[in-house]
Amino acid sequence: MYELSTNCANPKQLRQTDFAAYDAVYLGDFSCLDYPSNFSAHPELLEKAVSELKEQGKKVYLRLYATPGNEDLPQVREMIETAKTLPFDAIEVHNLGVLRILQQLGCTLPVHLGVFGNLYTDASARVLKEFGVTRVYPNPELSLTEIHYIREQTPIEIILPVHGKIPLVISETCFIIENSPATAKKVDCNGKSVCSFPCSQDYWLNRSNGQWVLKDTGRMTLSGKDLCMLEHIPELLQAGQQFFYIQSHGESPEYVETTGKLYRQALQQALQQDQKGIDNPDQHAEMAALRALSKEGLCNGYYFEGAGQSYIARG
Repeated sequence: MYELSTNCANPKQLRQTDFAAYDAVYLGDFSCLDYPSNFSAHPELLEKAVSELKEQGKKVYLRLYATPGNEDLPQVREMIETAKTLPFDAIEVHNLGVLRILQQLGCTLPVHLGVFGNLYTDASARVLKEFGVTRVYPNPELSLTEIHYIREQTPIEIILPVHGKIPLVISETCFIIENSPATAKKVDCNGKSVCSFPCSQDYWLNRSNGQWVLKDTGRMTLSGKDLCMLEHIPELLQAGQQFFYIQSHGESPEYVETTGKLYRQALQQALQQDQKGIDNPDQHAEMAALRALSKEGLCNGYYFEGAGQSYIARG
């Protein structure tokens, strides 16, 4: 009746993380092709990863690079050709050019539109549906009212982020390297850029007056606070939402495992309570566990038509 998914960037994360709470996993880091052993950039790594997750009973989706330039398209094509030979359940894209390439290469896998596809309206969702897209990730600025409307008006799946930092900005250049003297760009003997992966450490962007904090992972900037909708799961299910996503980009195995377990529990409890007509349980312990994982605290994003910084508890 529902699907809970998250992301996994590379084989190291796959080895270290327990994905038992999830129904599906998005393979790859769509923000940076240079990320170590990135599933989105290394077709030779896909077969083993897909096999391992399928053995665990998971659906597996491949994430393609979100901001490819013309020089990146041969690599994107290679990723698609490899994916066609493996039992992926879908491929995620972020732009119409890559969507067109999928069609040109005869890829028949279902297609998901990622967060940087910038979907704002049901009209856009209907156009994408005509081009073979089966699932869309609404722009993070949309409210729940707007997202529910798109779902009701369009015969297309909506993936709804319920936890994790909110992707805000993506770039083809690395903010950390460009703006940190200690991580100056290096080149090898052939003049090719060599990355020391400073993004393996946390980088935070702080406004001088302390009113807000953002997290930067190099080529992507995310909210400092974690989106949290744990207390609102019953209403989301009642509104007909089925596909729930935990954004775990750059997070620890503990983060992925803990949030997955808590949201799996909340989804199961909400379904049981609806069937039995009983009240929702106290979730203070679960909320405390989520707050402990979030350095800058929790928020509801733009779901309740606010500015994204506040947390509104279930009334």
